[in-house]
Amino acid sequence: MQLYRELTLLGAGLCALAGGPAAAQTTPLPNLAATAPAAAIDSLVPPTALTLQEAVELSYRRSPALEAQRLAREAAVAQRKAAWGMRLPQLGVAASYTYLSKDIKAFDLNAEKEAALEQLGQLPLPFPIPPQIVQAVRGLDLSLTLQKQQFAVVGASAVVPIYMGGRINAAVNAAKIRIEQSDQEAFKARTDLFAEVVERYYGLALARQALRVREEVTAGMRKHLDDARKLEQNGMIASTEKLYAEMFLARAEGEQEAAALQIETVNRALGTSLCQEADYRPVTELFVVETLQPLDWFRQRVKQNSPLLKQVELTRRLAGEGVRAARAAFLPEVAAIGAVNAWDWQLTELAPRWMVGAGIKLRIFDGLSSEYKHAAAKKQVRQVEVMQAKAEEDLMTLTEKLYNQLRSAEAEVRALGASVEFAASYLDAKQRAFSEGMAPSSEVVDARLNLAKARIERLAAACAFDVTLARLLALAGETETFGSYASMPGYRTVDND
Repeated sequence: MQLYRELTLLGAGLCALAGGPAAAQTTPLPNLAATAPAAAIDSLVPPTALTLQEAVELSYRRSPALEAQRLAREAAVAQRKAAWGMRLPQLGVAASYTYLSKDIKAFDLNAEKEAALEQLGQLPLPFPIPPQIVQAVRGLDLSLTLQKQQFAVVGASAVVPIYMGGRINAAVNAAKIRIEQSDQEAFKARTDLFAEVVERYYGLALARQALRVREEVTAGMRKHLDDARKLEQNGMIASTEKLYAEMFLARAEGEQEAAALQIETVNRALGTSLCQEADYRPVTELFVVETLQPLDWFRQRVKQNSPLLKQVELTRRLAGEGVRAARAAFLPEVAAIGAVNAWDWQLTELAPRWMVGAGIKLRIFDGLSSEYKHAAAKKQVRQVEVMQAKAEEDLMTLTEKLYNQLRSAEAEVRALGASVEFAASYLDAKQRAFSEGMAPSSEVVDARLNLAKARIERLAAACAFDVTLARLLALAGETETFGSYASMPGYRTVDND
């Protein structure tokens, strides 16, 4: 199970420049508490200087993903109401028109009447029967019609479920669980968006800091080239030393241009996350914290608050309701029914105008379909339980991995701080030696590049620390505490100085 998507952002690529411990690592999407006032957000159109909190709030206001999750929750609420409606009476109105092949009669003696009249005309009567009487008898209808050939009915009916074997309760409970699932998915989408913004925000901050380092390298290379030209004119160094400086100046200018293009790309990515294009200037600095909570604290929080574990638990509960729904097929269904004819045309008077009653239905044999469905539902519960145990183990392993990466990044920042100090001192010594003709140009160039490399590595390690801390807090469900680390002992910011 992939617990979190891998980093694909250009800001993460900057974190990997120095090959730090968390280079190209995945980032969680933590959920920071909303503390920035709305007025501060409204004033950022388009913003230039932007804090991390303001960037997060701006993304929350404009994100299509969060809007989609809000609509998904409303749909889940509507589905719950629909499931609850299964408890209520079902009322309906129906209209019908019927054309029969012939009238429905209780009896018909017209054929016998005709036969009797024919026989009566053949009898030797002492006096003839008047034709008027015969015609009158022929005109008599010796039949009783129960229903005419055409008729129409408009009526209403009602069905009130009394006992459905637990199927309705299972459906209502399942609908409630789906609402909770939508809440967890919305929280996950919110944390995903937060991680994306944090990743791109700090990626942009790192890119701008890296550009400053490259600008300093280029400026230093230009000054070194000027010094080399003066020393060459005085005959203190060979021309190859000057050519060497020119070559590395050209390379430094190219790296500076590449760093500027990287800023444009990451700035555009951040604008995509915020749904608003602007020239963003990150204000919140990269930081590290030397004092962290112990690993067991994070593990306990993951077990209690992890949205991933909560989603798995909700899936297990939903599978349990599926077992209840499948078990309902073995139980009887009881319902009360009623109907009334509101209007009719040529309907027999013998038909009742209304009726009420109750019915019971019990399946005896349905081809073992119910048995197999019940067995499948129980297997699904067991499957989710196995997945739940595996997910908890994976999260514990991931928590330990992230915690170790966090401590490693902090240690690397601390170690690289000493490297930066040494590289700066070494560069100063080589510059003085070169100006006196005691050191070749290559040593000055190498010293300057080593200093730039150490600075960028330290910035990248700090970026990895911040991203990893955010991911760890997201796993633990403690993303609202991200900002509180600024007041913890051992907190310090990291820049390119």
